[in-house]
Amino acid sequence: MTTCICGCGEQTKGGKFRPGHDQKLRAAIEDAAGGLESLRVIVEKHIGRAITTAKTDE
Repeated sequence: MTTCICGCGEQTKGGKFRPGHDQKLRAAIEDAAGGLESLRVIVEKHIGRAITTAKTDE
């Protein structure tokens, strides 16, 4: 068993998160950043490129 990486301290059944805890962590990060728009700006600065939801041809 592994400890859930959301910070709750609970054990998983082998994965990284307890069920639903990935979304709890995502929401907490978004809230700490000041909302989704602010989080996007932070991440774009970190990765050095724009994040888009537009589909691209691969």
